[in-house]
Amino acid sequence: MNKSIEDNLTENGFHVSTTSGYSMYPMLRNRRDRVIIKPIGEGTLRKHDLPLYRRPDGKYVLHRILKVKDDHYVIRGDNTYALEYVPKDWVIGYVTEFYRGDRHYTADSRAYRAYAAIWHLIYPLRLLYRKGRSLASRVWHKIKRK
Repeated sequence: MNKSIEDNLTENGFHVSTTSGYSMYPMLRNRRDRVIIKPIGEGTLRKHDLPLYRRPDGKYVLHRILKVKDDHYVIRGDNTYALEYVPKDWVIGYVTEFYRGDRHYTADSRAYRAYAAIWHLIYPLRLLYRKGRSLASRVWHKIKRK
C-alpha cells in the first residue's frame, strides 16, 4: 500500500513527488518536474514560498503564497487567476527544492526568489493579456458565424 504524503513527511522528514497539473506552469511542468517537500516545523511560511496543502475534499495543491495573514495564506498558482484563502492548518509542507528537468533549484536561492517576485509583479500584464485573448477569441467566433 502506498504511503500518504503526510506519512512520508512524518516518517522520513521529506517527500519527493513529480508534479501534476498546469497551475504552476511555466515554473513547474505537468509530469516532468519533481519537488522536494519538507514539513513546516515551528515557523511560518513567507511570501513566495510554495506550500503543499490538502483541501477538505482530499485534493493536494501546490501554489505560491502572495500574502501571509494571522490565520491563513493568500495563494495563487502561477498559471491561475483566482486567489485562494488557505487556512494555515491545511498546509502539510512546503517546497524546499525542485528539479525542472535535470536542473536543480532551491526555494531559498536568489534566482528562485527573483523569479517569484517578477512573476508576481507582472501578474496585471498576464491578466490583461489573458482577457485580451479571450475577447479576441469571442469576437473572432462571432465574425466566423456571420
